[in-house]
Amino acid sequence: MRSADDALAAIEWLQEADSQCVQQGGVLRGLRNRDSTRTVQVWIERWYMDVRTADRGKHVLRPGEERWLGCTETRQGPQRWEAIEARFIDTP
Repeated sequence: MRSADDALAAIEWLQEADSQCVQQGGVLRGLRNRDSTRTVQVWIERWYMDVRTADRGKHVLRPGEERWLGCTETRQGPQRWEAIEARFIDTP
């Protein structure tokens, strides 16, 4: 398995029944680095109402670190995120 595949496999998608998100009919969505020793840099694309948006996020997640992205439902419509690339990086 390639290192990029390993890094993508280290990303775990999270969801939580956050009260603000539940009021809109959705859940809070996030991600976690499951790798216990390596830091992952991951690029996320956001889709809003089934249209890919221009904002691509880059997140650096240390071992076990979580990052919350937002609600799956907004007042205007649904949104989702996709991990499009990931790699392990060295951190001080």
